[in-house]
Parts: sequence; C-alpha cells; structure tokens
Amino acid sequence: MSDFDIAAICAHPDDAEITMGGTIALESARGRRIAMVDLTRGESGSRGTPETRAAEAVEGARILGVAHREALGLPDSGLVSTPEQRDVVVEALRRLRPRVVFVQHWSQRHPDHAAASRLVYDAAFVAGLRAYRPELGVAFRPAKLVYAPSVTEAEEVAPSFVVDITSVWAIKMQAVEAFGSQFKKAEGENVRLPFDGFRQAAELTARRAGQRIGVEFGEAWVTREPLVVTDMLALGGRSL
Repeated sequence: MSDFDIAAICAHPDDAEITMGGTIALESARGRRIAMVDLTRGESGSRGTPETRAAEAVEGARILGVAHREALGLPDSGLVSTPEQRDVVVEALRRLRPRVVFVQHWSQRHPDHAAASRLVYDAAFVAGLRAYRPELGVAFRPAKLVYAPSVTEAEEVAPSFVVDITSVWAIKMQAVEAFGSQFKKAEGENVRLPFDGFRQAAELTARRAGQRIGVEFGEAWVTREPLVVTDMLALGGRSL
C-alpha cells in the first residue's frame, strides 16, 4: 500500500486516538487515504499486553474509519533518533508515501512522545535523499509535517491552527475507549488516570481549543513554518 494522503505516526498505540483522533475521523470521512503507524507496541506500559493493545489498535482504527494500521516494533521507552531507528521510519515513509504526516508535538512530558517528534522529522528529511540507502525504497519526502500537542500537558501550546472536531467528538472518544486496557480498572487495581479523569482532561483541552475558533470542540495543531494563504477572503474564524 502506498500513496497515502495522510500518515499519523505516533509513539504508542492509543496516542493517535488521544491527540489527533478527531482530525483523523474528519479526514477519513472526506475519503482521504490514511495510514496509522505506531512506532512501538507499547510493551513497556504499566497496563495491557502488546497483544491486547494491538487488538485495541485495530478497533480504534476501525472506529476512526482508517483501513491501514501498522506497528514498526521500535523499543517502547527507548525511542531515540539513532540511524538504526530512523531507518525503520524511513522505510515506512518511502513505502506509504504520505503527502502529509501527523506527528506528536516536540514538547512532551513523556520522553517517547518527544523522541517520536524528532525521530519522524529526521526520518522525513532523510527519506527524501535520493542517494541514501536505496534498498529502503525510492526516495520520498512528505510535503508537510503537522504537530499535535498533548491533551494532558500542564503548559498549553499556542496552536498554529485549530480543527473543528465537534461533529466527530463522539467518534474520537469511542476510539479512545477502544483501549480498555489503559483506562478501565481491573478488580482491586489503583489506576492513576482512570478513563473518567482522562475524559475530563481531554474534554477540557478540546473545549479550550474549540473556544479559540468559536466551536464546541477543537484539536490544536502546530507547524514549524508559516502557512501559505492564497485567498485572504477564505480565512476562517472571526477576529471580533
């Protein structure tokens, strides 16, 4: 499978659903070809086995309307932009050939999330070098990388733009709930972030992002470079 419109590349199963699930659902409904890529299998997490999380990832992708999802098998709690790990991502990018890549923001509390941001950026650049390791596939570089901030960080990141996800909010949360191993208490278990508490944090973040553009729920996005505007009258949102 190749020539995807979008690839959502995140550190762990459930990261994409949590940080960018609404935008994925919207783009999927528009008929865009989307690949979801988990860099790790989440094997170092405190809850759930890799097998359980893999099954949950399949269900999460199904709910969001995404036909293709894969895990690259990089080490959970050991992500770093080394040539060895970077080349795994280079191969995936050259094979999937996405026009746009969704990735986690570089300012993150979880070390893997911050590392994933750097790793994907580095791989996207190197993947476009024609003389670099042709055995990993034909050179290809995505046109755009856009970054999704965490929904639970104490410090809010100023967005470059916000996507209105009001119409798919329920779908996003259903996809998150598919990861029951991460949010449902087992008998006698003390969970630091049960689903009810997480839902409140996620909803607060989405409402604050939505408030920026005058809608109920939003997902914030960041770009490193300015966005190109070709029609001033097509600018969305109101100033006053």
